[in-house]
Amino acid sequence: MRVEQLTYHIGAELSGVRLADAIHDAGLFAEIRAQLLRHRVLFLRKQDISRAEHVAFARLFGDLEDHPVAGSDPDHPGLVRIYKTPDVVNERYENAWHSDASWREKPPLGCVLRCVESPPVGGDTLWANMVVAWQNLPEEIKQKIATLG
Repeated sequence: MRVEQLTYHIGAELSGVRLADAIHDAGLFAEIRAQLLRHRVLFLRKQDISRAEHVAFARLFGDLEDHPVAGSDPDHPGLVRIYKTPDVVNERYENAWHSDASWREKPPLGCVLRCVESPPVGGDTLWANMVVAWQNLPEEIKQKIATLG
């Protein structure tokens, strides 16, 4: 497995690895998980995995949950499928800055996203390292936030 760090604070691209193999290889999964914890976001290109393999890989991180708004694939609980087409007007709620399920008392560790098809323009996903954001907050703001929990 090769790891290429993408930015100073967040993100790495993994190559030479198949997520489907990690389902049955605890050592490989442990390496991937360690890279996720280090880099916060991982990118793996050209992963030809089925929906069942997607769910099986995601479950290695912990229990999956149904999305409270979007629901889940009826054949693969915990898998949210998002489809968009140019000819159908959608709410486009995913195109607003948001943090998935951060409002929960115990938010999930993260998400395993798989892009099957991307539009020629747009389709970007942005990430922020909230650990670094917290570290860079002024101390008086940290103190105010700490009393809210």
